[in-house]
Amino acid sequence: MSLHTPENWSVRPDTKERMISIAAYAAASVAAAWLFYDSVIAAFAFAPFYLLYQRAVNKVYSRKKTEQLTDGFIRSLNSVASSLAAGLSAENAFISAAADMEKLLGHRSVTVMELNKVNARVKAGVRIEDALFDLAKRTGVAEIYDFALVFSVAAANGADCSAVISSCTRIMEAKRDAEREARILIRSKQYEQRVMCFILPGILAYLRVSSGSFISVLYHNPLGIMIMSICLAVYVFAVYLAEKIGDIRV
Repeated sequence: MSLHTPENWSVRPDTKERMISIAAYAAASVAAAWLFYDSVIAAFAFAPFYLLYQRAVNKVYSRKKTEQLTDGFIRSLNSVASSLAAGLSAENAFISAAADMEKLLGHRSVTVMELNKVNARVKAGVRIEDALFDLAKRTGVAEIYDFALVFSVAAANGADCSAVISSCTRIMEAKRDAEREARILIRSKQYEQRVMCFILPGILAYLRVSSGSFISVLYHNPLGIMIMSICLAVYVFAVYLAEKIGDIRV
């Protein structure tokens, strides 16, 4: 089974987050229009590219939610193991885990919502293993798939599920800790790269404010507009390329 984060996984930004995204794009468009064209009206020319921007935002948001679900699911397994050790069935153990995660993370957390979907499917007659496999397939979280596979084998062979889950949890937590340490190192370089991305607009803004006449020849004439458009296109492509290079998977 090949897992990846599906494009249609329903973790899109809510209304508030979408409004913030629109405001950020509008502010960036106005700033680019002023810096590169000396005309705020030129910001309307960037409107058609908003869909590409929103798609990138949705991708980042989906990745963030995937990370939250992975961490939350691993934490919920400790509750499942404790419930199984106390004598509860696997079905009731996951119901109890969802309640525990709701207290820790809130009812709107992605972990609680996905666990509730699993429990709803189990109540409808679906086996817990199949519900977990479905969750892994929908979200593309490899840890959930690995757990569902181990859990289904353990349940089919009559193994001590509590001990198996505890062992799986320790392994997954160790893996996540290693990933987290590597991600910290990677993100420090990403922050440096993002700071570098502000150098060109910063220099241009400084020239506009301190020595406007020095670059005034680049505005309000066909040749200047063409040159600034090329500069803007190269800059945007460079930022995109830098983000792609820095987007290292752990």
